[in-house]
Amino acid sequence: MRVGGIIDVSTKDIPHRSSMVIFTVGCNFKCDFCHNKYLLQPNVGREYEIKELIDIIKTNLLVSGVSISGGEPTLQKDLPELCKQVQKSGKYINIDTNGSNPDVIMQISSYINRVAMDLKSPLNLEKFRKITHTKVNLDKIIETIKFLITQKDIEFEIRTTYVEKLLDARDINEIIDYLRSIDFKGNFVLQQYQYREGVGENFKEIFSKPEHYVLYNILKPYKGLGLPFKLFLRDEFVGYCNIDDI
Repeated sequence: MRVGGIIDVSTKDIPHRSSMVIFTVGCNFKCDFCHNKYLLQPNVGREYEIKELIDIIKTNLLVSGVSISGGEPTLQKDLPELCKQVQKSGKYINIDTNGSNPDVIMQISSYINRVAMDLKSPLNLEKFRKITHTKVNLDKIIETIKFLITQKDIEFEIRTTYVEKLLDARDINEIIDYLRSIDFKGNFVLQQYQYREGVGENFKEIFSKPEHYVLYNILKPYKGLGLPFKLFLRDEFVGYCNIDDI
C-alpha cells in the first residue's frame, strides 16, 4: 500500500476516540481547496507491506482506532486486506472516502466500523465537476450512499466542507433535503473550510474561511425539527457540535 504519512495519535479524526491515521497516496478528485494535495504527487510516500502496517498498529497502545484517509483510500488495491487485518487486531476502523467507489466500500463493509464520506456538493453534475475538476459519476456516489444507509453496523457520517465562492446556503439546504428524502439516519456535518499550507499559496486569496455565524445561520432553521439524522457544525469556534446543542 502506498502511504504518504502516518499520525501516531489523533483525537480529531474519529469522534470520542483516539486513533492512528494512515494517509494513502492518490485521489481521483482534484479539489482546489484540498489541504492534502501533496498526496497527489506520484513519488510521495513509500510502499508498505500490510504486515508492516499491522505491526505498527498493534504496537500503538495509545489508540483504540485506525482511520484510513487520503487521498482516496478506495484506490488502494490492498485496502480490503488491510481492513481485514486491522479488524483482527481488535481496533475500531474508520474509512474516509469521497464515495466514488461503491464496489470497494461493499467489499470492505464487513470489516469496518465507520465511514466518513465527503459529499462535495449537492448531487448536481455541473457543480460537482466544477469543484472536483473531474468527470464524476454521480450514480456511483449515490450507490455508495444508498448502500451505507442499509448497513446498521456501520456508523455513517456525510460531511460537506463549506467553501465560500464554491457553495452557498441553497446548496446545503439541497443536500439536507436529499438526505431527508432517502431516510438517512447517520450524521451530517457542515464543516468550515480553513486554509492550510497544503492548499497552496496561490489559492490563499481565492478561498476564504466562512465565519461561524455563516455556518450557524445555514443550519439554524433545522434546530428542533426532529430530523431522522443528526446535524453537526464543525468549526474552530465550537469544535464538533450537534446544532441542537448550540
